[in-house]
Amino acid sequence: MSFARRSKNQEQVDIWPGFVDALSTVLLVFIFVLVGFISSQIYLSGIIFDRDSSLADLRSRLSKVCTLLDTEKDHSAKLTDENSDLIKKIVELNESIATLQGMFDKEEILRKTEHSEKVTLEEKIDQLTTQLKDVLAALAAEQQNAEQQQKAIDYIKKENIKLSELSKLNSYRSEFFDRLQAIVKDKDGIKVSGDRFVFQSELFFDSASDEVNEGGKEQLRDLADIVKEIGKKIPKKVKWILRVDGHTDARPIVGGKFTSNWELSAARAISVVKTLIELGIDPERLVAAGFGENQPITHGTTPEDMAKNRRIEFKLDER
Repeated sequence: MSFARRSKNQEQVDIWPGFVDALSTVLLVFIFVLVGFISSQIYLSGIIFDRDSSLADLRSRLSKVCTLLDTEKDHSAKLTDENSDLIKKIVELNESIATLQGMFDKEEILRKTEHSEKVTLEEKIDQLTTQLKDVLAALAAEQQNAEQQQKAIDYIKKENIKLSELSKLNSYRSEFFDRLQAIVKDKDGIKVSGDRFVFQSELFFDSASDEVNEGGKEQLRDLADIVKEIGKKIPKKVKWILRVDGHTDARPIVGGKFTSNWELSAARAISVVKTLIELGIDPERLVAAGFGENQPITHGTTPEDMAKNRRIEFKLDER
């Protein structure tokens, strides 16, 4: 019996710890589940909080977006109004452009017309310029002809005056010629050649000399008296001179103060003029010229021919 009780007591003792263990296990599981639940609640609370924050942020952004959208709508409305105004302005500008284009086309047409008229006008101006040049050339030619005619008339008048003076001079020249011819006739070494009186040089000068000798001065005194007498009769407006020409033969000069026949002939003519001035002839009525051997009377080489070429010629002439 006692054995049976012990066994029964033992059985009772054995059940309780198992119960306690099971209860502890359940409690641990419950705690674990509770901890897990709490953890999950905490985690879910965090997630929910994060989601709430995100939602709040999204709501805030959405609010901002809505505000921006409203602003954009207002701006869009303004833009629409402005666009409408711009369209009206564009229409007006197009109309203005069309008007300006029309005006430009008209101006282009006018410009082309003016250019054409300008070209035509320039052509007419060129034609008129050419005609004017022709007219000016004709006028210049006419004026030149008139000037030439006037010059010819003046020249004719001068020549007529000269002819008149020459005619008067010829009458006095004839008197001079006749008076001098009467004096020198039948004198050796003097002859008349056309309208000139030719004196052999030996009548005035010694060989190779240009000083008038005493015999020559006597010859020149008679000549001077005739010239002074006739000069008083000739009117002052008649321009006359007594021309004295010196000539030599062709023989070259050797030694002496002259180096050529030209110098000798000129010096002799000047000496005759100086002597006539000393005899009372006005220097303005005298001219001296030397021709050397360049205008011989004869081309012979005899002494007689040489003597003929050595001469002093006198001629009453116009100035």
